[in-house]
Amino acid sequence: MTAPTPSLIDILMARIYPITTLIDAHQASWRIVGGAVRDAVAGVIAHEIDVEVVHAEITEVNAWIVAVYPQALIVGHEKPIIRLRMDADWIDISVTATADLHIAAMARDITMNAMMIDATGQFVDPCGGLADMQAGILRHCSDAFADDPLRVLRLMRFAGQYGFVVAPETAAQAQALRPAAAQLTRERVWLEWQQWALRSKYPRAGLQALHQCGWLDYYPMLLALVDCPQDPTYHPEGDVWAHTLWVCNAAVGLSADFDDEQRVIVMLAALCHDLGKPTTTFVNDAGRTVSPGHAEAGDAPTREFLALINAPERYVAPVTALVREHMAGVSGQPSPRMVRRLAQRLAPATIDLWGRITGADGGGRPPLPAVNSGAACVALAQSLGVVMGKPVALIRGEDVMRLGVPQGPQIGVWLQRAYDAQLDGVFTTREQALTWLQETWYTAT
Repeated sequence: MTAPTPSLIDILMARIYPITTLIDAHQASWRIVGGAVRDAVAGVIAHEIDVEVVHAEITEVNAWIVAVYPQALIVGHEKPIIRLRMDADWIDISVTATADLHIAAMARDITMNAMMIDATGQFVDPCGGLADMQAGILRHCSDAFADDPLRVLRLMRFAGQYGFVVAPETAAQAQALRPAAAQLTRERVWLEWQQWALRSKYPRAGLQALHQCGWLDYYPMLLALVDCPQDPTYHPEGDVWAHTLWVCNAAVGLSADFDDEQRVIVMLAALCHDLGKPTTTFVNDAGRTVSPGHAEAGDAPTREFLALINAPERYVAPVTALVREHMAGVSGQPSPRMVRRLAQRLAPATIDLWGRITGADGGGRPPLPAVNSGAACVALAQSLGVVMGKPVALIRGEDVMRLGVPQGPQIGVWLQRAYDAQLDGVFTTREQALTWLQETWYTAT
């Protein structure tokens, strides 16, 4: 990593030129800050560019922008910004009263986020962010780090994104902020965890940063994984915490082809998959460390964790289903009945998602080679057409009503009976299903 090249800076400046021209016309100073500068140091052109304007009122700056770009919006409450889409780029405009670049940099969270490109196109690095990026270190800029406890979760996010470690003095600052964790708004907490799930190339490093900063005790179900033993024959990597970190790393590669929603589900399930082990682990009569029923036992702590990080409700059902079922079919040869029923139990998650979790689980045991105990189930699910969802019911309510069953709870009883038979493989086509329904009805009546 080096200082951004003049050509990269020119590209960034050109892409925000229509906006900065408006700002210049009102004689306000400005600079490029944040992720676009970090990316430029890494040799990458960002599609999200943060522009900081020296001005007292964001509403007045917004009026300048909206006059030419009416699609611009002020978003956010605690720290509002003006957001504008221009071609393939998102431009976020914030305001500050601080014109001095060094003073402005000292108010930022960490050194690599304090790097700037000023209005003349000069790279400015008042806090040594470039050197810290080269060394792989996340370091706070000043005591102003304590102004916002969310910055600890940002350390987790950036550690996961870049694979960096937290400087000891920054970890000490973060530990002192632990009592303020409960003050964070729900939306901001979820945003950082969401970004950890979406952007991490090294999620293990992000979780290690959270532990290093003393914030793991805010998530007791994660803290319980630390020092929870495992049988070294199957888990030479160490305790359940160590295993979980490696599983999260493995999940990154296994979810590379997913959209954002699927990626979040897989990463959260990878993180939570063994939350049931602390309450189920013991040494058996043979002297082996075992955790019977840990998959099912993981349901409750997973729900508690998702609530703590304020995950939207739509993630609860698929993530908990993947946690409960991550040990299903891991031994023996799967049968069509087993796979169809697994697909039904997983919904709204899918066997496709489940296969990524079993693959990550089997890839989180270094130095053992990666294995996927669910591969045979996934292959059979593909052949049965249920890899992307549970089987579609072949018998419908109107089919039952044609037999003379009146509207009411009995229709539901017959539909469930028919669906169970379908899952068991009693019939596989609609024609067979209707024949089964008629024969079963006449036998029953």
